[in-house]
Amino acid sequence: MKTLPIFLLSGVLAGSLLGQNNAVKVSPAPASGSSTNAPAVDPGAGKFKTDLEKHSYAMGVLLAGDIKRQLSRGSYEHDAEIVIKAFSEALRGKPTVITDGEANIILRNYSTEIRKKSEEKRKEDGEKAKVVGEAFLVANKAKEGVKVTASGLQYKVLKAAEGAKAKGDDVVEVHYRGTLVDGTEFDSSYTRGQPASFGLSRVIKGWTEGLQLMTVGSKYQFVIPSDLAYGQNGSPPKIPPHSTLIFEVDLLNVKPQVAPPLPSSVTSDIIKVPSADELKKGAQIEVIKSTDAERLQKEAAEQKKKADAPKK
Repeated sequence: MKTLPIFLLSGVLAGSLLGQNNAVKVSPAPASGSSTNAPAVDPGAGKFKTDLEKHSYAMGVLLAGDIKRQLSRGSYEHDAEIVIKAFSEALRGKPTVITDGEANIILRNYSTEIRKKSEEKRKEDGEKAKVVGEAFLVANKAKEGVKVTASGLQYKVLKAAEGAKAKGDDVVEVHYRGTLVDGTEFDSSYTRGQPASFGLSRVIKGWTEGLQLMTVGSKYQFVIPSDLAYGQNGSPPKIPPHSTLIFEVDLLNVKPQVAPPLPSSVTSDIIKVPSADELKKGAQIEVIKSTDAERLQKEAAEQKKKADAPKK
């Protein structure tokens, strides 16, 4: 939960007009030298008596919209009429019931209260999700076609295929839909209309394990226990702590991870200077010839290759 922005009584107007604090966002004017010769459209033409009135009204519309969005995102309860009254008094330089400093203290305390309530609700939601998830796992594993791995991952083959399999460091291309056990959808590449690509080592444990069971062209359903998903932290705001997750996944393609480029050839000598402690022990400054440096690089690469090779 972010701290309540302290902008209601001061700073918002200047910040908005100067583009600070992500306040009012004004669409940029056409770039200089634009190919269009059409005159700029003035949507305020004929609606105001003066330019000052027009500009001031536009500022008010954007400022109010931005404040409303920030209050909504933070779930801050407020009385719009009181906000308007305080804003008007502060903007006009009239005496206000409280000072800026007092307002900051009040809103900091309010932010602490909101954060505490939010944390309590997250804990409560997590406890409920844990109970519901465990019950769902017990019921689901008894269903026809469901298999359970040693880690507790549950899966069901919805469509079999004879394609290639992914390994732990591969990049996969998939279509997927993720839901909570009550059916609430929290993510879907189908909805976005575009498949997703990612390295198997960069996702939750349940995905890393599950997608290595699949072959290209197949479709699986995975029921992933919380400890193989987002665990006690969840993934706010859509996934509560301790949530069991359900995914339907189409594996579209598998590509090997692209290896990082090899270091460029060494064309000059390298001077190796020992640390102060090493110098005290008698170590000497060493000059490594470029030809020796290349040889040492190759030897290190070969040793790494042997170390990474699968054990037979």
